Amino acid sequence: MWAGKAADGEGMSDDQGQHAQGGDRYAWIDPGVSVWDQWGAVPPPPKVRPSITPDTGPAPAPQPTARPAPKGDPEPLPEPPQKTPEPIAEDLSGTAGAPTFHEFDAELDVAELDERLRPVTTWSARSTSVNRSTLGFRSRRMCYPKKLLMIAVHLIDDKPTILAGRVTTCDYEGEGLYAIEVELMPKPVSDELRQWEAQR
Repeated sequence: MWAGKAADGEGMSDDQGQHAQGGDRYAWIDPGVSVWDQWGAVPPPPKVRPSITPDTGPAPAPQPTARPAPKGDPEPLPEPPQKTPEPIAEDLSGTAGAPTFHEFDAELDVAELDERLRPVTTWSARSTSVNRSTLGFRSRRMCYPKKLLMIAVHLIDDKPTILAGRVTTCDYEGEGLYAIEVELMPKPVSDELRQWEAQR
């Protein structure tokens, strides 16, 4: 194999090279040996071509993935649980648990009792309402709360019914009338009361 020519013939002996026509000298290179190793020279660094990264611009925005179309009829959504209405904690009308009154119109004889359970005075009144434990009536005479009363209820063509009660409220309604409510109680027993009942 022949290598390029050497102009000066430096680095080679006569036995290593051969002369050609015109005075040019060529070096003989052993097969499988680099010319730079044989001549003791340092090879030049390889030329590296700079790499240019092409500008591709900003990365494309991700496209939303399309939801696959449902097959057949869609499943029905579960119904929300029915909320049970909460009970009203407080009755705004103030009538929760109050006794039910019935209209009751009858003529009354009312007597107020003293500390010895004797009738002091008797006057006429008119009943307005009644239930199992309370009697209401209107009267032109006021009564103090906690006073004991004897009441004779006059029914049509019948013997008067005698009741006893304690005054709970007495309110003035106007035109000289008082609205009185009494809490019914067992009748007290005395000779004066039996005499008062016989006179009704």
